Amino acid sequence: MTKALWRNTVAILVAVVVVGIAGAATATAIAYAFTTPKMQSFEYSDDTVIAGKNLRLTSRFAHLAVSMSPDSEVHLRAAGFYRGDIPTVDIADDGSTISVECSYRENGSCDIGVEVEIPAGLMLDIDGSAGDVVLSDVDARTSVTTSAGSVIARGSIGTLDVDTRFGDVDITDADLSAAEVNTTFGQVVLDSRLPPDSVRVQNSMGDSRIELPAAEFYDVEARSEKGEVEIDVVDDPSSPRSVTINSEEGQISVGRR
Repeated sequence: MTKALWRNTVAILVAVVVVGIAGAATATAIAYAFTTPKMQSFEYSDDTVIAGKNLRLTSRFAHLAVSMSPDSEVHLRAAGFYRGDIPTVDIADDGSTISVECSYRENGSCDIGVEVEIPAGLMLDIDGSAGDVVLSDVDARTSVTTSAGSVIARGSIGTLDVDTRFGDVDITDADLSAAEVNTTFGQVVLDSRLPPDSVRVQNSMGDSRIELPAAEFYDVEARSEKGEVEIDVVDDPSSPRSVTINSEEGQISVGRR
């Protein structure tokens, strides 16, 4: 076989392989396009009366925003986009539980925002799982649990208990009698415009910054195994107002707002 013939043979074989790979890739792309659900819009709204004083909100992926209702009813609005299974909103007959679910299975996706307005004075329990939770001027005994979502609270009144693993916690302009935050990797910021009776923060890896009214004395216990600790309020062990912060590696700051 001459060199020219050999080169032509090799070129033809390479071309066949390249065309075959390109064809397979094209076929895969076409198959994926046909099997992937199309993006669709989603809207939902409901106004309901809550029979008691307990309200539980749950969602795995939706972003939750909670504010105060202008009346005694619970007002819910949900909107966004999804692929695959249609998102569902389930409200109990007595209004005590609201569950918003959307799916990521079989190439599905979900980007849904949920706005909930609640009456004042409730015991509010939120399970946000992987979605962010935003509280705006919420007057309630509030408990928030997430796995990876951040928690943002502005102007909260009452009590607030936050438990998250990977999300940041940002509490500003608060008027809380008690606040408790447990997180592993997130940053914690708590800014209180009125002196709280109790603040407890457990933050394993992230930094924690607490800002409190300077006119009051506080019984402060702040410890970090590897991070710096700075206290810039009057630390009085006899004070009935307690601030307890523990960390393994994060920095801790307790200052005056």
